[in-house]
Amino acid sequence: MTDGPARLVALVGNPNVGKTSLFNVLTNSRHRVGNYAGVTVERRDGDVAARFGAARPITLVDLPGCYSLTATSADEAAAHDMLAGVGGPPPTAIVMVVDATNLSRNLYLVLQIRELGIPMVVALNMSDTARELGLWADAVSLADRLGVEVIPTSGSTGDGARALVSAIDRLPATAAAALVAPEASMTALRDLLRQLGGDGARNRWVIATAAAGGLAEFGGSPEELAAIASIDPATVLAAAVQLVELRYHEVDRVLTSVVDETQGDAPAMAMSERIDGLLTHRLWGMVAFALVMTTIFTAVFTWAQPFMDAIEWVIGRASEALTEALGPGLLTELLTQGVLAGAGNVLVFVPQIAMLFGFLGLLEDSGYLARAAFLMDRMMSGLGLHGRAFIPLLSGFACAVPSILGTRAISSFKDRLVTILMIPYMSCSARLPIYSLVIGALFVSDPDAQGANLQRAGILLGMYVLSTLSALAVGYLAKRTLLRSPTPPLVLELPPYRMPRARNTVLMVYDRTMDFVRNAGTVILAMTIVLWAVLSFPRDATGAGGDGPTQIAQSYGGRAAQTMEPVLAPIGQDWRMGIGILGSFAAREVLVGTLGLVYGMEADDDDPAELRDAIRNDVDEQTGKPRHTRLSGLALMVFFVYACQCMSTLAVVRRETRSWGWTLFMFVSMTTIAYLAALLVFQGGRALGLG
Repeated sequence: MTDGPARLVALVGNPNVGKTSLFNVLTNSRHRVGNYAGVTVERRDGDVAARFGAARPITLVDLPGCYSLTATSADEAAAHDMLAGVGGPPPTAIVMVVDATNLSRNLYLVLQIRELGIPMVVALNMSDTARELGLWADAVSLADRLGVEVIPTSGSTGDGARALVSAIDRLPATAAAALVAPEASMTALRDLLRQLGGDGARNRWVIATAAAGGLAEFGGSPEELAAIASIDPATVLAAAVQLVELRYHEVDRVLTSVVDETQGDAPAMAMSERIDGLLTHRLWGMVAFALVMTTIFTAVFTWAQPFMDAIEWVIGRASEALTEALGPGLLTELLTQGVLAGAGNVLVFVPQIAMLFGFLGLLEDSGYLARAAFLMDRMMSGLGLHGRAFIPLLSGFACAVPSILGTRAISSFKDRLVTILMIPYMSCSARLPIYSLVIGALFVSDPDAQGANLQRAGILLGMYVLSTLSALAVGYLAKRTLLRSPTPPLVLELPPYRMPRARNTVLMVYDRTMDFVRNAGTVILAMTIVLWAVLSFPRDATGAGGDGPTQIAQSYGGRAAQTMEPVLAPIGQDWRMGIGILGSFAAREVLVGTLGLVYGMEADDDDPAELRDAIRNDVDEQTGKPRHTRLSGLALMVFFVYACQCMSTLAVVRRETRSWGWTLFMFVSMTTIAYLAALLVFQGGRALGLG
């Protein structure tokens, strides 16, 4: 690779054509990929790896998928603005990624991009899949028809990557002097272009955008706006319609000459259709979906347990080693009870979280997630909700932050805002440690008992079902009150089923899990240390604390929490749980580590099994009754189903809505609902004699 300024090259294409997979191959990255639209929601930059031998440095920009240059959603607007040079330099070249299995859908955007005059090469992606489906697109004929170089590629295997980089090197450094534009022969369009003057390629874009009513928002200059305003709107619209019709005529002409659908009997597509006969069926599809979800939650408990036991053992041995090395003292307490016990009580749930991410990744990569969205659209449209909201909502089981970003694929701002308000109700991975702790402490005391795993999975599934139904109810109310708007029909592509790529799934699980671990190592660890301090001081005149319960009760944190107990008692919680609830406003996972501090987990007994026993065996000295019961545990879990206790979620909501009003509305409303729901559960249960 020679020296010199890097060439800025944009990866452009429809959703679900494998742009991000190709980007990962070319740049040695591992960004998230998915088998549905809306995964890439903002541009990503990366340098082409040196091993591909580019003649000069190349910076690739992976743009969100779009169906045309007339932006109708936030992610399409991001692609539009970059190509138009809004807010930065336009690309010097374009890699147009098309799906070889679905050229009829892809070619319209190819023709639009070609009209810009920016040097372009076409990556005929998923060529290997096309052959499996019995389709064959002649790359040579396609290149001849389009007037640009076409390179067969595969984002999953990396085939064609080096040839694609070489093709980029051969592209001219400046825009094309002449364009292949069949619509230029149209009289109305030619007259309109003459009135506008200037560059013909830019004008065609201006006409199409102006006809859609989005020119002012997506980059029209004052001169272009004035020129459009001076022309009869009917003329502009007629020209835009003719422009679209001619492009589709050109698409048909290209397809006739380059696609051969006679080779093979498309076994992969036939298999997908047979599977869909079951998985998208009105009845059996819902049954299959319920079985898939039940299997996932059962496996999260059973398969993860050996790994959790190993982490508990390592943390326990590390605490013992520190105690022996340092001896008794304040530093030892800080390291064992603050750092290791706090972070360790959170890290022990990493295996469960990794498995949850892994199952969701397999559903995405196999193509089942798109079917689930199609299946659930019947119910969501009946509630007035946008069908595209289902995928961000389901992704909310992993983390609310990327799920909220994923709503950019929804074109209507009101529908997008409704979905944003719904997502925090979905039980994210940060709630999983809380559910696991409470279930293990108060509902299933003997994990080895017959049916224990099924019981735990059933309770956990119940929390997820409650969160999902609550999210749907919030969306239903919002669509009929604050954010009333018509519900557009769902337009969703169902790709063929594919064998999940092990590398992609493993890397995705690793990245998501490490995000959780980094969070545990920063915000959670910092909060745990702060909480250790407020629960350890003041100390007596000798510098030593009292016994565990006495020291906690007399600490700054204990005194503050005891003043809150009258508010917590109606929902079945004492001041000890109050400390955990307060600490968890920074991040929900903090609750587990905080309770470890509250219950005085010593250096040699800091594993969650000991914490579960401590919670289960905690007895009120005055009454002799357990402080925590199944009813109070259920109320606590219900509180965390609804409470919006995540600073990162609130920050991304503020960013995406550009409104503190909606952010505060979400926080206040969810906290209020959480308290009232927990109150209803606890007081209602007691009235029924369950407490």
